[in-house]
Amino acid sequence: MTKYPTPSDYLEALQFPSTAFLHPELAAGTPKTNALGLPQPITGAFAAVFPVDTERGRFAVRCFLTRVEDQQARYRAVARHLAEAELPSIVAFDYQPEGVRVGGEAFPLLKMAWTEGEGLAAFTERHLDAPETLRALADAWRVLLAELEAADVAHGDLQHGNVLVREEDGAIRLTLVDYDTMFVPALAGRTSPEVGHRNYQHPDRTESDFDASLDHFAGLVVYTALRALIEQPDLWARFSTGENLLFQAGDFYDPNASPLFEALRQIEPVRPLAEALARACYLEPAAVPSLEAVLSGAPIPAGRGPKRRRSREERPERRRRFEALFLPGVAGVVVLVAACLSVGWGSGALAVAGIAGAALLWQSSCAYGEQSAVRRRRRTAREASVLERWIAELEDARRALDRERRDFLAGLDAFREERLAELRSAALERHLRHHFVGELDEVEGVGHRAVVRLKAVGIRNAFHVTPGRVAEAKGLTSETRALVGQWRTALARAVADDVPDTLSPAEEQRMNRQIERRFASLDAEAARVTAKAEVQRAELATVRAQQEALPVLSPWRYFLFLLRLRPLPRTHVAATAPILQRPQPVAPASRPESEPHEVEWWEQAQ
Repeated sequence: MTKYPTPSDYLEALQFPSTAFLHPELAAGTPKTNALGLPQPITGAFAAVFPVDTERGRFAVRCFLTRVEDQQARYRAVARHLAEAELPSIVAFDYQPEGVRVGGEAFPLLKMAWTEGEGLAAFTERHLDAPETLRALADAWRVLLAELEAADVAHGDLQHGNVLVREEDGAIRLTLVDYDTMFVPALAGRTSPEVGHRNYQHPDRTESDFDASLDHFAGLVVYTALRALIEQPDLWARFSTGENLLFQAGDFYDPNASPLFEALRQIEPVRPLAEALARACYLEPAAVPSLEAVLSGAPIPAGRGPKRRRSREERPERRRRFEALFLPGVAGVVVLVAACLSVGWGSGALAVAGIAGAALLWQSSCAYGEQSAVRRRRRTAREASVLERWIAELEDARRALDRERRDFLAGLDAFREERLAELRSAALERHLRHHFVGELDEVEGVGHRAVVRLKAVGIRNAFHVTPGRVAEAKGLTSETRALVGQWRTALARAVADDVPDTLSPAEEQRMNRQIERRFASLDAEAARVTAKAEVQRAELATVRAQQEALPVLSPWRYFLFLLRLRPLPRTHVAATAPILQRPQPVAPASRPESEPHEVEWWEQAQ
């Protein structure tokens, strides 16, 4: 299997877009660069996003980091369905199976029309003191979910980084980006490439949960958070971490032990939503009702929820149909095999035992994989792996910035020499460009014919006279070339006193400002990368704590449960998992001065 490029590989390739992009429009475009003059990728779990400016405007180019099964067929099915649905929250895109060349090999990319907007979390934080704006945002969110459901579409990864917000004509407009996990009816029966952001998704969701109900849980999470912030804006300072709105994954594992759920139950207008979300945490992911169903007052299935009845983890005697019938089924097979043996049908007994054993083993394996303890262990293991990869990439980026800083510091003398050479060349040009090659008509041994041949290769004045360019002129003798060079040298010697030998005080001051800005840019970028890595480390610590708190359900223990010899373990873990604290904000210098308030969507991709 082909190994996909890393963000650094894409960054290196996109420094030369004309050779990296295979599509002519992108090949003629210019990637947006950071303060260091390099293309700036914003990476997520499965892609690195590069803004690219073209003649038709700006595009967001998603370069994939991992291979996704049937990716081209998935995007083709999504594009067909969205073309018919015409959803206002969806951005047009073009999937190119061979769109970018890295290391001599072509990889797919997604070219998406650029959409201005502010990330959902940034917009929410900026309007905490404006409840009417947050109420309009919550209403817009409700409309968006209803439109998706009416079109039989599920985004699959609704979270703050995939929602853009803008105010337009006095109304809130929402736009969704990142369609890697999108579900449309043509994809029914497939699995999801990923399970979405852990702080927004159902705790039991796996790749096999892939249908039109995918957005029900995340939609309820976001709406509940927004309505809570309308009533109590101070919840943001207590529970927002930079990787969520209010809720964290641990809150969903055991709502009864969650400080956030406890706080929400004290807010009268929000209590019904909090209770509905708490119940949804104990349902199967596909059984979670839509936001409209919750708001309409439709009863929430009891499922395994803790409200007014014990959860499934607390009631091991409450079994699924297969689990209830397993022991009687085994007993029936034993009786049937014994009956076959009693009448001398040994081969029949063997066949019955083999078929029944294989069926029970297969069904037991499927049922085992559906257990909350198993699903949650697999999910947290996958989340830990992704977070470890992100942290490693951020550490690589920080080391690269440190090297860049050291190299720049070591090259300051060369930097000044280079600037002095530029100034000397500019001063010399100012003098020599006023001496045209026509003056050579008066030089003995050159003549008008030589002047015509010099002009033919673009030599118009004395500054253009260089050994390389003079060598391009055809039909000149070596003596003539030497005379032309001597003419230029004499002119340069005459103005030698006007060519600077050192940098002037003003130029030194200008150089020092440039150096300070360069160091400030490097330091700000390093601070941004460090802050992001710290957030991911805190997330990883939370995931690992939840892993340790989760019970271990081995296949053998589950088999004993099927035989009614052992109960299932509880899966509640949030009480022992640490609450991730809100990180300190990055220094303002790390944000470009041209964007003091707007946080463009690719900056929210994490």
